[in-house]
Amino acid sequence: MKTKFSKSGIIGFVTLCILFLSSSIISYSQIEHEASPSSLKSVNFSLAGGYAYSQSRSGMVDLKAEIQLSLSDSIKLGFGVGYLSDADGLHMSGNQGGMMGGMMDGQGIGFSGHQHIFRTVPLTLSLYYLVPLNPRADIFMVGGGGYYLSSFRDISSQNKSAFGPHVGFGTDIEIGARILVVVEGIYRFINLKDFVSELHPGFREGMEGEEHEEGFWHYHHHDQQWHFHEQHKDPDQMMMDIPNFNISLNGFSLRAGLKFSF
Repeated sequence: MKTKFSKSGIIGFVTLCILFLSSSIISYSQIEHEASPSSLKSVNFSLAGGYAYSQSRSGMVDLKAEIQLSLSDSIKLGFGVGYLSDADGLHMSGNQGGMMGGMMDGQGIGFSGHQHIFRTVPLTLSLYYLVPLNPRADIFMVGGGGYYLSSFRDISSQNKSAFGPHVGFGTDIEIGARILVVVEGIYRFINLKDFVSELHPGFREGMEGEEHEEGFWHYHHHDQQWHFHEQHKDPDQMMMDIPNFNISLNGFSLRAGLKFSF
């Protein structure tokens, strides 16, 4: 099942981030300045992992490594590289004639098994604003952008890339002399365009007593249904009947990990 996010939900998240930043600035101006655990160090290196949920891909593994440079006690610049991945299992149950078989819209179908595998490597630049809670903990606001090098595999691999912004907030908690636990949540705005659906060789079963019909199946990403093409049709015409689709990564990500200060 794909997770959908309404415009009101996105607006609410962005509003929450703005309120968070505003309250942080007010709190920072009201407390006596204390050097936070991460602001004392000029360079930080972090490793984090978690899950991401978007409009098109849900339950993605989300990993990130980042180097942060201190511009001041409260501002850091981060250079990151990430990895997001998920796979849709599209095999039908049962077996018939050496091919995967099953039912779709009341019709028996079969095709050689495949998976939809999606991967993307974000290269990100982020600006962090830190507010010390006490000598051992910070809260922070983050905003920036990323360039997403992506691939989608059906039968063959297709490569796309896109740029998009992200915003979020989180916390650092010192657990050792140079080690911190970091937890952050972000919302990213990324849309990868013009992927092509591919044809899966297979068959469609006839009525009782009739032989099955050879042909091709494809997955229609817009209505999330399988569609059958008769084998005698011209392949070029089949492809014209299959609309391209986009992969939207607009959605939330939650990560936790360790940060090392130098």
